[in-house]
Amino acid sequence: MKLLVSTLAGLTLLSTGMVVYGQAPLAPIQEVSDVRPLAVAFEKSGRDRPLVLRSKKEASEVFSPEAAAKLMKSVDFEKQFVLLFAWRGSGQDSLQFSVLESFPEQVVFKYQPGRTRDLRPHVRVYALRSKVRWRTAATSSDAVKTASAEYIQVKIRGKLDSQVVAIGGETTGVVIRANGVTWELELGDNRINRQRAKQLNGKSVLVTGQLRVKAGVEIGKRWIVEVGSLAAAK
Repeated sequence: MKLLVSTLAGLTLLSTGMVVYGQAPLAPIQEVSDVRPLAVAFEKSGRDRPLVLRSKKEASEVFSPEAAAKLMKSVDFEKQFVLLFAWRGSGQDSLQFSVLESFPEQVVFKYQPGRTRDLRPHVRVYALRSKVRWRTAATSSDAVKTASAEYIQVKIRGKLDSQVVAIGGETTGVVIRANGVTWELELGDNRINRQRAKQLNGKSVLVTGQLRVKAGVEIGKRWIVEVGSLAAAK
């Protein structure tokens, strides 16, 4: 009887994904230190919009072979995914996180800007357990992201308009137009992208980000790109 109970208990724990026969459970989040990405990571991510890496292949696109190999020693992509924050800002900038008491757990990241005017590169790499939910403090609570969520990554070259107004305020105020199609751009609180949007108004730009559709009132559907990078087109 003792053996049967022990076996059943072990199977129950295994099915929850919490304990695997004596192995310690994965923490909801762990920081991976001393792993530096390639320069392209600073164009694709930011302090409040990290890159989500779900495979070794995706990691190899923003890490050198040596750094990717080092990352793989700390991350199991079958059970975890990686959030990569890369931005340039004050040397006193900080990024902290807290884990909310829920199941699955929710991780909230909070950026604290520094006061010095020196421009320094900052990198934070975190491995999160597969089903853990996360968001940044700059993201509304109803936009909690999950690792398994589907998404559409876009790259658009077109003309920028950062002085848009619409009925009922149904606009982000910034759009890009290309081949007769208009997309709204959501810049969040990324000061660099906001400054670039003002400087590049009316000019040809290259934008990357994630596309989402939002139902409107006066406008049936709003196609909005959550901007990861914005730069003058070459």
